[in-house]
Amino acid sequence: MGFDIPRRTTFALALLLAGCIHPAAAAIKNEDCLACHADARLRSAAGTSVAVDPERFRASVHGQAEVSCVDCHADLKADKDFPHAEKLKSVSCAGCHDQETRVFKASVHGGATVDKDGMTVGCKGCHGTHDIRAKDDFESRTFAINLPRTCLGCHSAKVRNARGGAFVELYEKSAHYRALERAGLTLSATCSNCHGAHDIQSVKDAVSKVSRKNIIKTCGQCHVGIQRDYLEGVHGKDYVKGIKDVPVCTDCHSEHDIRSPMDLDSTVYTTKVAQVCSRCHDDMALSRQYGFAPNRMKTYANSFHGTASKFGEIRVANCASCHGFHDIRDPADPKSSIYPANLPETCGQCHPGASKHFAEGKIHNALGTTGDIRDKAPHIVKTVYLAVIAAIIGVFLLFIAADLFGRAIRRKTHG
Repeated sequence: MGFDIPRRTTFALALLLAGCIHPAAAAIKNEDCLACHADARLRSAAGTSVAVDPERFRASVHGQAEVSCVDCHADLKADKDFPHAEKLKSVSCAGCHDQETRVFKASVHGGATVDKDGMTVGCKGCHGTHDIRAKDDFESRTFAINLPRTCLGCHSAKVRNARGGAFVELYEKSAHYRALERAGLTLSATCSNCHGAHDIQSVKDAVSKVSRKNIIKTCGQCHVGIQRDYLEGVHGKDYVKGIKDVPVCTDCHSEHDIRSPMDLDSTVYTTKVAQVCSRCHDDMALSRQYGFAPNRMKTYANSFHGTASKFGEIRVANCASCHGFHDIRDPADPKSSIYPANLPETCGQCHPGASKHFAEGKIHNALGTTGDIRDKAPHIVKTVYLAVIAAIIGVFLLFIAADLFGRAIRRKTHG
């Protein structure tokens, strides 16, 4: 009996019970419940609103399907004492949504507890209560454009992972969110596209859609051509073999904060590509384990391309310009962009008319250390060039010093 019901509502309910509901009635109609619960001022003894907006309920999927209040609040089916007891059993959606409920219970959300996570998660947290709409309804909390806000309702303030709540909020700066929010492209990736809906698992779980094992397939749902190119390249072939150190989509593009390569803050912006690649290709342990040459960043940085890139030149070649983006291949592969026969075409993208000999100089080798005359020649030219520059600067400095010395002598003599 613990509800604080306004007098007029109590009176209306009394009339309803006395004149409209026969004591032996087998079913309680929604109108019977709304006689009280339609009052926006209705509160429980604890002060919590227990009001139901009739219009919003009728517009919901349950209202449209003419689901009865007691179909969900099942412990009221046989109740003839009104107002009913304040404490009711928790609503179970499993009666109608058995498959979804079983999948949800096995998910990371279904396993959330107050002791472990500081909260529990249930159906209403994502779908709402009396105002549940179909996922393709513009008003639905799970409609593509609205879903990020629904998920951030918890993940922005209540949920903290190793990187903090702000880690998830980075999605709002991503290319996916911009396409969704600003352009209205509902095909753009949302939380459920990557993580799943009822079956969300921890990223550490091998069955998770965003685990390293599955992330290529997940991104490939939209980026089919890129997935194909990646799997044909050296990284993709090692990925298929199950090598855990191979880079996947999120290693290069990040996770929630995925941006356009044209965005200055993108991890794959033209002047940042080399740093991304060097995470692995400058790692001595990885180079020894997998047999690739180390010090790629150092040798690139010493080249004209690397120097220009460091100073912000965006037109200069970076790793992807020469090696490709997703379809990076072994240099011995005839389809590789750096296969000897393909180098004139690759270099010709920036240097029109580049000949076979133009591309013979090696970019990454520590110049002059291989014994190959094609490697030594650029090293000799570079050494002579630096020596000439040093000599010219030295002569200028000597000239300036001699002139200053002469001026000082003249001032002293004629002073």
